[in-house]
Amino acid sequence: MGIQQFLILVLRGWWLILLAVLVTTGSTAFFVSRQVPEYRATTTVELIPQPELNTREVVDVYDLLDKRNISNTLARKVEGSAMAHLVAEKLGIDPSVVASADISANVLPDSNIIEIAASSSSPELAAAICNTIAQEMLGQTPDKILQVEAIDRALPPSQPIAPQPTRMMILALMSGLVLGVIFVLVEHAVSNPTGPAGGLGAGGGPRELVPRPGAPAIGGAVNTVIEP
Repeated sequence: MGIQQFLILVLRGWWLILLAVLVTTGSTAFFVSRQVPEYRATTTVELIPQPELNTREVVDVYDLLDKRNISNTLARKVEGSAMAHLVAEKLGIDPSVVASADISANVLPDSNIIEIAASSSSPELAAAICNTIAQEMLGQTPDKILQVEAIDRALPPSQPIAPQPTRMMILALMSGLVLGVIFVLVEHAVSNPTGPAGGLGAGGGPRELVPRPGAPAIGGAVNTVIEP
């Protein structure tokens, strides 16, 4: 099948393509409208030496932090169930709400900064969970040689992270176009199962019977040949 014939088929089956696009975009729009928006807030804290330490002790502390054992340990504590219960108690909410907040704590590369994130259907609750965790981390530094300093407070996010209507509608539109073209090709194959070899000429029409020049008539009929 050439490009020209393909384009002709697409133009003839425009209604199938339109129907597929309407179905995919409509169902996607309905699905998105039924989803509850989810918001994710973030805050960051930094591990720094205690200000009472002398210069030599500060250098030793930074050497210790370079091994990242302490920062990784604190980050894992943030994601633990003990922290979730503590935050739930401070906020006066059910622990299952905090447990479902997808709390994460990641040590940023080449730094002593820990990024804390939490999700919720309420942007205010997501921010409150992050800030409460950061506050609770202030008393979890070992041997009083380190302290946790909040770099910024989490603010209620204004945009949800899910669902993403624009992205999903674009994907639905593209999927509808592809499905529509497939439907057109399938419909053409079903309605023309024999293809060009099954009684169709090169242009897609029926082959024409023409008399063979100089052929004698047999039985009162002129011998003919099929000419595409």
